[in-house]
Amino acid sequence: MWQGLWSRWPMSGRVGSLVQRACASIIASEGSARNFSNTRASLAVMTRSSGPSGLETQSGKSLGHDSFAYEDEPNKLAHFVSQELDLPMFKASSASIHRIETPRQFYGLLKKKISEAKRRIFLATLYVGKEERELAYFLCRALARNPALQLTLLMDAMRSTRESPKNISSASLLSHLASMFPDQVDIRLYSTPLLRPGSFKSRLLGKRFNEGFGLQHMKIYGFDDDIIMSGANLSRDYFTRRKDRYILIRQHAPLADYLHSLILLISRFSYAVHFSGDTNVLTHCKKNIENLDDFSSELTQVYKSPFRLTWDGGRDLLLAEDADGTIVPSGLFPPSQQYPLRNWASQAHKDLLDFTERWRQRCRKIQQHHYEKADTCIVPLLQMGQLNISQETAMIPYLTKFIEALRLRPSKSLQTVARPFTTVDITSGYFTLSSIYRSLVLSDQLHQAPADPARVPVAFRLVAASPEANGFFGSRGITNRIPAAYTYMEAQFWNEVVKKSLNRPVDPTHPSMQDVQDPVSTGPISAVELREWRKYGWTYHSKGLWISPPSRRNDQCLPSSTLIGSSNYGARSEKFDLECSLLITTHAPSLRQIFATEVTDMREDARDLMNEEAFQAKDRKVDIVTRCLTHLVKYMM
Repeated sequence: MWQGLWSRWPMSGRVGSLVQRACASIIASEGSARNFSNTRASLAVMTRSSGPSGLETQSGKSLGHDSFAYEDEPNKLAHFVSQELDLPMFKASSASIHRIETPRQFYGLLKKKISEAKRRIFLATLYVGKEERELAYFLCRALARNPALQLTLLMDAMRSTRESPKNISSASLLSHLASMFPDQVDIRLYSTPLLRPGSFKSRLLGKRFNEGFGLQHMKIYGFDDDIIMSGANLSRDYFTRRKDRYILIRQHAPLADYLHSLILLISRFSYAVHFSGDTNVLTHCKKNIENLDDFSSELTQVYKSPFRLTWDGGRDLLLAEDADGTIVPSGLFPPSQQYPLRNWASQAHKDLLDFTERWRQRCRKIQQHHYEKADTCIVPLLQMGQLNISQETAMIPYLTKFIEALRLRPSKSLQTVARPFTTVDITSGYFTLSSIYRSLVLSDQLHQAPADPARVPVAFRLVAASPEANGFFGSRGITNRIPAAYTYMEAQFWNEVVKKSLNRPVDPTHPSMQDVQDPVSTGPISAVELREWRKYGWTYHSKGLWISPPSRRNDQCLPSSTLIGSSNYGARSEKFDLECSLLITTHAPSLRQIFATEVTDMREDARDLMNEEAFQAKDRKVDIVTRCLTHLVKYMM
């Protein structure tokens, strides 16, 4: 794939050579092509080994009840994925899961949680906005007020140092915390194994382009035993007018420990950040933090101070995962080995596999003692292609089989079925569905005429960002072409839909069937529908997947499963970046209503229905230069 790409769109000179070699290393690594081929192979095996109504898999396991999954059994999906992929599964109470509705509420809750944290704050994000002085101040003040509070902060090395040294960057904004509170704070910057910060290769490519080779993209915000899972970064746009998702899970210590341990593991093969400015100013700020505001001259000097990155292989981390999964001072449970500066990816792969297996075994014990009556299941899914970890993409074949197996429970009632089909909603602010996600949406298994008359049809509803809602709309330089590039990829995807005739009604035997609960649909329900999100003054960054099973009653036409996290479901998320998502399934009406509200709110502003006519409009034409560039870099978008 990559070889063909480069032969069609060659780059000359040293930069082109470096880019090609970097991409070739991905092909050669165990973490890209083989991951995808294994996933596709498992899908093929499952297809061959199952009859039209079966859900038997390679392991011989099935969902029970004649291999069907009835509409009131959503937690079978979490059990199925966990068992087949040997992943940890956490049980939870739906009462502990809440939706944060707006960017401003998200920011307000972050500040509140920082101020109230008693034991720990653990954060993983792409970057912290260079203008987020108030957030830095809240962290500093919380640490000063509570010497027992521990902070672990993981960001991406390339993105967090982009503006340095001329301007404030994420690293300069926060580096003082590690020096001001050396026994409380770890700040780590992850860098892809393909590029090291400050290396000749990264300088030659340039700060914008080297971010295309892989980022720390997880969005995990933890405070004591509370977690906020999101796709949002910690910067001004995400706190004001950028549409995203945020789910708060309260008082779940095992899941919090799992996610904190994950951040600590990634931190072991990441760079430590150190303050290199005037220590006298730092001492003054620490003593007078309660009397300073975030725009004081002293703190401004601190935020602009230089910093340095060092590699310790995890040796100097303050915290570690104990034998029982709890987080303890590293001196009580020191790491058995340190990561080398180079060639650490294979060891990281092994340690991530060991991490997953440890937590799988722990979860089995935890469920037996604490969560027997839970109504909700949570399966974390990691996607780290360069480290040969592909839990999210490996899940898709099993998700396909589960959707195929969904049935209405037999009933003697003659009443009309409110929703005689399954709905799958998928959205991404950067719409570049990878091949494995396309195989889900365009699946012959799900769209062909069923041999089993009890099987229900499946409708896929996709929402992408309109060009105006793309975060790069109106930007300067080459990035100004990015919204048009996404339009081009959307149009290519829609051509596939039309080629397979999936723009037809979802149920050909009832071609006029409509969804009266959908806020924007007016015509028949399609097998695959694509819309664009548009809201004046806002950009769109949401990503998610929701499954709404068939239902006999209108008040039960609600999603019962969702994916939330950092993944954009594209080739870049699959092969390059570090991603973490949660698969959440529930049979609790209250939580299903929360999921339904998310979908409704999203679709309220997705009124632009995309079809052949829409893509042929004059304002959607994509010039030849943008099309060529898109072919060149689409796997990095």
